Amino acid sequence: MKKFLLLLSFSTLSAITFGQAIRYGAERMPVKTPDPVNGYTGEVIIGQKITESNIGETYYDLQTYGSMSQRIYAYPDGTVGAVWMLGFETAAWSDRGSGYNYYDGSQWGEIPTEKLESIRTGWGCYAPLGANGEIVVAHAQPSSDWILLFNKRENKGEGAWEEFTLAGPVAGTGIVWPAMITSGTDHNTIHILARSYTTPYMGQDGALLYSRSSDGGATWDIQNYFFTELGPDYFVAIDADGYDWAQPAGNTIAFSVGFDSGHACIMKSTDNGDTWEFIQVYQCPFYPAPGGVTPSFGGGDGTQSIAIDNAGNVHIVFGRMVYVYDDAGAQFYYPSTDGLIYWNETMPELDSTLISSYTTEFLLNNGNLAGWVVDPGVSGLIGFPSYYSSLTSHPQMLIDEFNRIFVLWMGAAPSFSNGTWNYRHIYGNSSNDGGITWNGIKDFNTELVYIFSECIYPAMSPVLYDNKFHFWFQNDVEPGIFVWAAQQPAAGQNFITYMPVETGFLTGENENSTISSDPVIVSQNFPNPFEAVTFIDVRLNKPSEINFKVSDLAGRMIYSESFGKVNSEKLRIRFENNNLSKGIYYYTILSDSGSVTGKMVIN
Repeated sequence: MKKFLLLLSFSTLSAITFGQAIRYGAERMPVKTPDPVNGYTGEVIIGQKITESNIGETYYDLQTYGSMSQRIYAYPDGTVGAVWMLGFETAAWSDRGSGYNYYDGSQWGEIPTEKLESIRTGWGCYAPLGANGEIVVAHAQPSSDWILLFNKRENKGEGAWEEFTLAGPVAGTGIVWPAMITSGTDHNTIHILARSYTTPYMGQDGALLYSRSSDGGATWDIQNYFFTELGPDYFVAIDADGYDWAQPAGNTIAFSVGFDSGHACIMKSTDNGDTWEFIQVYQCPFYPAPGGVTPSFGGGDGTQSIAIDNAGNVHIVFGRMVYVYDDAGAQFYYPSTDGLIYWNETMPELDSTLISSYTTEFLLNNGNLAGWVVDPGVSGLIGFPSYYSSLTSHPQMLIDEFNRIFVLWMGAAPSFSNGTWNYRHIYGNSSNDGGITWNGIKDFNTELVYIFSECIYPAMSPVLYDNKFHFWFQNDVEPGIFVWAAQQPAAGQNFITYMPVETGFLTGENENSTISSDPVIVSQNFPNPFEAVTFIDVRLNKPSEINFKVSDLAGRMIYSESFGKVNSEKLRIRFENNNLSKGIYYYTILSDSGSVTGKMVIN
């Protein structure tokens, strides 16, 4: 757990730029420990007008203590299911539970006023189940022990919910803060991570336990499995919401854990959870606590998101944080730390010195930076409330069938403030080449309606639908949150806002992102316009001869390439600008079934 907060002296904070990520102040404040009972009483490209819908409301405004579990899923039939933390009774949050809403392909349901579950719960997550069903899990305390409470139904969006439970490993030791995914062609295998609670278990006051059901929750073939690799010799304890599942890729599943002031690692299985591989991302030089003063050192802020690419490699993004111990052995952290760190398992292990360096330049040059506080301009940052995380935190990530990476996060928004504190916005970035290069940061909340909105806690579907990524976020009129951080004087109305956004908004494709030609589908080139290099994705329903040609406005062919017989379902074509003049060009994909032509622009 983070022990103390080294708060900024806001009067000295004029701006945070890409090259200046850490500011030091003097005021210290104790960090509050998560409680499953009540909680606690670059370049920015300005966004386009984006369609949004308010799908829920809540006064309980703490959506997560760290990583956001899966809260939304966009189905291939055009429907969407979503859950969030809901509560309106502010005295003791007796009505706290999962808010649920469903998009049937044409409209969302009515905004719920009551929780989904039959009893008080916390921190639910959502997944598809079976051929057409859905499942929600949250933690609850029906008696003395904390358990996981499931709700499932055979047909999503309709019918009665069936409740069932999963208990902890032994009497007196509960399980809380669940994270859930489902795998298999029918989504009938349930995978659960949960943290032990109430009493120490296996030498940890907070052990991570894994359970698996291969029959939709009827039985558990693995129940409360303890990972020795993650035991007390590696983690003193594991934080609430300090772990995250990746979207399964066949029989490959993976989760991340840590990414705070201690160590950080990934557990990966290629046989659907039977056996596991331990992958260390970085190791903290001062963990466990050394008991005295230390230099500042780097790590994560406890917020993370993980995904698996088409080759089975694991990718992760996490909020960067800098820590220090004083001479009394008390830990402090710097909430003005900036930078969303990116890593994948083909890269070398991260160096905590690199993470803690004063600027983020080294991370950028090393290919380990996906986000940061955008250029604050004239107004800059005047101050910000604490979320017990960094200025760029709570990321969400997905990787599509072409290995394009999409990342969202909540970040401090320069020049957007209420006069005392800056608001936070939802930002995004993407990579068209699997994390080698990034397209540029975009702000989703630049419209007039968001000038006085605190936009936080993004939750993104782990899969695309209709060439869109689907996400929701929580927003209200004041910076900060009431629950846990107590940055607002009283609980107030918060909206759960849903956005479906064209992938081209982040990748650089234009709005007409796909040109159809059966049995070959050709994407618009991306980015477009471009300067040095652009890509075209081709999807084939059957093997075909593929040729690629580029011509100028006069129809003169300036480039051609033959790919021969392509037997795979996907082909990515890379086209480099070799000293071509700025202007409009045409590219043509020729296949056995005909040709498709698109227009591209060189800047």
